[in-house]
Amino acid sequence: MEQLMSPQLQVFNAVYAIAERLGYDAYDYLPAADAQLPFVYVGEQFDNDLRTKTSIYGRVQQRVHIYHSYKKRREITTMIDNLKREFRNLKRTKNFYVTVKNINGQIITDNSTAEPLLHGIIEVEFQFH
Repeated sequence: MEQLMSPQLQVFNAVYAIAERLGYDAYDYLPAADAQLPFVYVGEQFDNDLRTKTSIYGRVQQRVHIYHSYKKRREITTMIDNLKREFRNLKRTKNFYVTVKNINGQIITDNSTAEPLLHGIIEVEFQFH
């Protein structure tokens, strides 16, 4: 008997697949400093599960990081907008219906490498049932 994949992992996989489908280099870990820019890192995840007698439902907050050269603000903004649009269009994973409840975004500077970077952060909250 196949074990049901958790809703959190299904949301993570869907978000990762969206980044790849949009043609972005996507990682499930923060790559080395010499990784080619731009890239998407599908990062931290927070969840709140509720269980009934017959099903599970709840919320998943997924944090997505986008890194690009500080000279490419227009491109990183476009990437963020594209990702947000596709997250809003996500209606289903393999076993769950999902709805976007909130999306927050920001762009900050990042001086962790020799070249200054722009670091976009999207926090998207999905409700699943």
